[in-house]
Amino acid sequence: MLSASDQKHKLIFASKPEAVEEIEKLAAAAATAAGFNQEEQDSLAIAVTEMANNAVIHGNKRDVNKKVYVSIEVNAGEVRLSIRDEGKGFNPESLSNPLDPENLLRESGRGVFIVRSLMDEVQYDFSRGGTQVTLIKKRKK
Repeated sequence: MLSASDQKHKLIFASKPEAVEEIEKLAAAAATAAGFNQEEQDSLAIAVTEMANNAVIHGNKRDVNKKVYVSIEVNAGEVRLSIRDEGKGFNPESLSNPLDPENLLRESGRGVFIVRSLMDEVQYDFSRGGTQVTLIKKRKK
């Protein structure tokens, strides 16, 4: 697990639901190492769970031969966590607004919206194939 002395980790997971649980554990350890309060820990946990699920389910289509690449870094009061899949990628700006009346009852389509509201920064990179999302959460002072 991540501690204050372990500032960086890079891991690779097969696209299985169990990978999401392992990524969640890493994020929890990083949040603790960064000194996050409970609200900050919860926000990071929700965002990481959503993005890890997206990588496994939507990006890699649950193909166990495809990988999920995770990079996690803890700096003074900040966690930077990147999750990359081997899927086809997508355009986050083309997603429907889940607050529009016609989308309120849809069962999906809220994850990216929620993650953006919980994180200090959300960055996407499609230059290496698939989707890489970097989540940045900073400790409140």
